[in-house]
Amino acid sequence: MLGNNEKIQGINPGEVFAKMLGELPWASLKTYVQANAPLLKLCTSGGYRLEPQRRERVEKLILREAEKNSFSEAICNGVFASWYPVHQHLHKNLEDYFHSEQYKEWRTAQGLSEDDYVLTDEKFNEFFQIADLQAWKILLCFSPLKFTSEQAEKILDQQQGNSELLEKIVALEAELDELRRKSVQGDSELERLRSKAKADTSEIQELKKSARQQKAEIESLQQKFEGSQAEVKRLNQRLQDSDQSLQARETVLREELNRDILRYQNDNTRLSKDLATWQSKYEEQRLQNRGYMSDAAAAEKLRLQAERERDTALEEVTTCRNFADLLLSRIDWPKVGAAMKMSPTIRRNFNSLVKRLNYEEDRTLSIEGTLPEFWGKLCSDERELIKKISRSNTLEVQNGDVEAFWSELGESFADVRINLEARLFMLGMLHDIFFQVFSEDTLAAPVLPPAKARKN
Repeated sequence: MLGNNEKIQGINPGEVFAKMLGELPWASLKTYVQANAPLLKLCTSGGYRLEPQRRERVEKLILREAEKNSFSEAICNGVFASWYPVHQHLHKNLEDYFHSEQYKEWRTAQGLSEDDYVLTDEKFNEFFQIADLQAWKILLCFSPLKFTSEQAEKILDQQQGNSELLEKIVALEAELDELRRKSVQGDSELERLRSKAKADTSEIQELKKSARQQKAEIESLQQKFEGSQAEVKRLNQRLQDSDQSLQARETVLREELNRDILRYQNDNTRLSKDLATWQSKYEEQRLQNRGYMSDAAAAEKLRLQAERERDTALEEVTTCRNFADLLLSRIDWPKVGAAMKMSPTIRRNFNSLVKRLNYEEDRTLSIEGTLPEFWGKLCSDERELIKKISRSNTLEVQNGDVEAFWSELGESFADVRINLEARLFMLGMLHDIFFQVFSEDTLAAPVLPPAKARKN
């Protein structure tokens, strides 16, 4: 049996140890260095830190220390203990076997102690894989396993290893081609998935945006719903109050209705009695109306006779009203004026009167229209003069010239005096006309001929 502390021909322990260090994870390597105080001091001297970028330096220092100590177990066992779990498949197979009942029985039968770890040729051939050749070399050099010479030769047989490696390489190349083909397919599939993922991402963003909007709408609707619930609750309360009020009102109305029905029944009974009484009175009145109708016919005849008498009286009144107009139309005013002795002023006023009375040729004059209008014009100057005199204090100030105001007022005095003389003259003239000019025979005629047109 060959132990791991024995020198094996045809193998360089430095290369195997370096290989073992290179396969260690950085965390395991760092833990190993920190657990070894002299080695930690060596690696951190000069201000260096245990960092991944300093791994190469750390490995060189560890390898140098191992070479100095001829790869003693004190240094190598710790590194191997950290490396051993790295190869999980090999580690699992060996650990399962060494802890199995089969191995314990075989070890007892061979008279081996519990610290002896030996693989039978059958198990060695089962576990040994050419792909794990470097790992088996590390096990051969630094593990506590004991190998037979045949097992060691098989591990160190380069030619056999090379042929097996060539076969393995051919298989791996075929597998690599297959993997490359699958890789191309995977790349295309990956590109498709990336495009799909990009589209899905955009869609997800839109969905998130829509979800946010919907969430905001839901929150708004939730608030509205809560408000609606409060409103519904308030309306339900109002409805209950209204129902109670309606019920109370209905009770009151029913009571009033019953009272009204009773009152209407009493009224109906009373009215029925009154109707019977009025029917009897109606029959009596109908008999009386027949007499009234005959009386109305007689009254209608009397009314028609009275209307005829009224029309006759109206005609007579119209004739009487036109009598004075007929008298005025028979007067020859210029001739009357010539027969009178008048002063120049009175003559001027008289001529003015005649012109106004004969405003148009063949004009028919009426005493109730023409005479009051002319008389009113003569009186208007007098009223205006009295008005100015009564407001003289105010008008003096408004006019601004006292002398001019009273001078104008003096002219008004002269006009008023002339108008007074004209009215006095007209009164005498009218008296002479109505009481001296016409004879009784002329006045007795029903219609007087109109005045002839005056020739120029």
